[in-house]
Amino acid sequence: MEKFLQQNFVAVWHHFLYFEINRSRFAVENFGSANAYLIFQVIVWHYILVMIDEDEAKIRDEAVELWFQLTKTGFKTRSVLTYSLISSLTSLSIETVRRHVKKLEKNSWVFYSKKEGVKFSPSEENNKFLADIFNAKEVKDLGRFLDIIEKQK
Repeated sequence: MEKFLQQNFVAVWHHFLYFEINRSRFAVENFGSANAYLIFQVIVWHYILVMIDEDEAKIRDEAVELWFQLTKTGFKTRSVLTYSLISSLTSLSIETVRRHVKKLEKNSWVFYSKKEGVKFSPSEENNKFLADIFNAKEVKDLGRFLDIIEKQK
């Protein structure tokens, strides 16, 4: 795929950037700032990695069902998502991470404790928005981008 992208760069890359810009714009509109979204994205990525360890769901509908189940029942993991790790992954200061995690906690997206670190813990309404609106839009838009790549082959 890397070779394909090298050989079709002009025909494809502006579509990739358009996908990224639209995704980021929608995220910033919903999370308030680029920093907040970047931090949230790392938290959700961590949650997905933990979810993968719980089950082998591959189809989106199955993954969404597992997603909702695990946010209600919780999940077992030894992996602790710390402010330091989020800071390292986002290149944001620990203080910036701490402030945004507190806002995310206040808005019912996460739970934080020194012992357990940052845990994805959305309200039912937030979880529904994330799965039914936000991620559904991401999947649709990514699919369109991949269709463009397929047409170039």
